[in-house]
Amino acid sequence: MTPKLNQIKFWLRRQSRASGRLVHCKWLFIACTILFAGMTGNGYATDVNSQDYVPAPAGTNVFAFYSQYTTSDEYKSTLGHTITHNTGIDVYVNTLRYVHYFEVLGFAGDLQVLVPVGTLYNAKIAGASLDAAAGIGDPILATGLWLLNDPAAGRYFGLVQYLFVPIGQYERGESLNLGENRWKYDLQAGLYQDLGNNFAFQVTGDVVWYGANDSAGNGWQRLTQDNTYQLQAWLSYAFAPTWSVAAGYSRYWGGDEYLNGVATGNATHKDQLRLELSKFITPTFQVLGLVQRDFNTEGGFPENFRGTVRLLQVF
Repeated sequence: MTPKLNQIKFWLRRQSRASGRLVHCKWLFIACTILFAGMTGNGYATDVNSQDYVPAPAGTNVFAFYSQYTTSDEYKSTLGHTITHNTGIDVYVNTLRYVHYFEVLGFAGDLQVLVPVGTLYNAKIAGASLDAAAGIGDPILATGLWLLNDPAAGRYFGLVQYLFVPIGQYERGESLNLGENRWKYDLQAGLYQDLGNNFAFQVTGDVVWYGANDSAGNGWQRLTQDNTYQLQAWLSYAFAPTWSVAAGYSRYWGGDEYLNGVATGNATHKDQLRLELSKFITPTFQVLGLVQRDFNTEGGFPENFRGTVRLLQVF
């Protein structure tokens, strides 16, 4: 076996160990405000799985396929209103991801490309229906660099940059779109630490900057958004050689939206609980399942359930 294959095998083992009318009018006014602002399929920072900050050896390639379904049945505005009657949205998105690991000046790094394709459907707010949207979302280009890479101590620290390229499906004047029609940049820092006894801890923090969308609302309005911040934490346990389970928590804040300078009530304020289970079917092929649920949401549709299946092939 070549040295590179030995390194990949070691990395895979570590991954598996560590993985009324007035009332009606009020709701109608709020619904119209949200409809005119428009909604997209990608308003948050970049989520990570429990062992994403363990780098593979230089020269390793990874293909991953994510299939994700999300459902919500209420809307909570930052303006203090909650709409539950005849309200909700369903989202189904598949994402292809390619990752190439390399080494530069003694530091581990990676290059990534992500392409989401999906649909937003069954969307309505207080009975006001939103037309469905389907197509390609904004592709994501990413690059990471590990400033600390210590396999002996099981300790890693890295920075990853994500650039969202605004070429996804977007129709001027439509309430729902897969693309955002604006540039977006996410800077993420992450620390992974092996705790011993098959336990590991990972924590990441994000800051997201948004460009302006000058074709929002009725198609001729300007949508701007404050920075979004996100904290993600995972505790994982490898209970068998090829099995891993993890519990996670995420908090988002910031991200208030403005249409021509007026607050829309949309934002990225929420907490989220997560549970993940993964297994290596073969030494280079992994299946991962993830469920998530929001709480303390303000400024959007709380996710009652988000389920994700990830298929990952290493070569």
